[in-house]
Amino acid sequence: MISTYMSYRSTIDNMKQTSSQLFNEPQVKRETDYYVSHIIGIRSVDDFLADDRIYRYAMKAYGLEDMIYAKGMMRKVLSDPDYASQLTDRRYQQFAAAFNFSVYGEEATQRESAKTGTVNKYMQQTLEIKVGEENEGTRLALYFTRTIGEMTKSGVLSEKSWAYQILGDKALSAVVFTALNIPESVRSSKIEAQKSLLESRMSLGDLEDPKKLEQFIARFSAMYDAQNRTDTNPALTLLQDSNLGSGLAFSPKTMVALQSLKRGSA
Repeated sequence: MISTYMSYRSTIDNMKQTSSQLFNEPQVKRETDYYVSHIIGIRSVDDFLADDRIYRYAMKAYGLEDMIYAKGMMRKVLSDPDYASQLTDRRYQQFAAAFNFSVYGEEATQRESAKTGTVNKYMQQTLEIKVGEENEGTRLALYFTRTIGEMTKSGVLSEKSWAYQILGDKALSAVVFTALNIPESVRSSKIEAQKSLLESRMSLGDLEDPKKLEQFIARFSAMYDAQNRTDTNPALTLLQDSNLGSGLAFSPKTMVALQSLKRGSA
């Protein structure tokens, strides 16, 4: 079975081709064509919520597919900027910013964030879901890289807030906990204690520096495989006993080599 890191790299390296193939899948193309041709006709929050296909497409694009049923809440998100800003989950804030009826009124859906921006996010979400059907670790790695990249670009991450941002996102924290071999029981401790633990094991620089981020993903991938596959090379379990400071002892190439040992000796 292909390792998580190899699957992740293959997806990243072939993103353009994979995205093109995905777009041409019947259901994806049908829903995207509908969205593109109808979103410009949406003029209000009422219109947006009344068109179920538009609404579902947008919710999936912003990773809110599990909240599709909550139309009452989403009406508040779209109608009240203060309400959206008070929610700790940044997905709601992104959604409200993309379909900003409170500021742009009828022109909200004419903006790129509501059109091309949402389509791009839908394609990325669909790709990650599809990849996750084969390997959930790869999906988590792709989500982590994308989300941390977006946070870095938008300036959301800071020395004071980065640990809180990680802990406030279930998928991001799953990647970090796995990479650092932090037991799930730690989640029951106070948030300040969890924050201190993360800050003692890694730094903001590990997320902002592309090379260090790649190393972190490689580390996560190896740990994920060690924890979730019975056929994983035993050498990888040695990683579970090592600590991750602000740097990594193993490069991505080393991770791939370790993951290849068992296959090569077969």
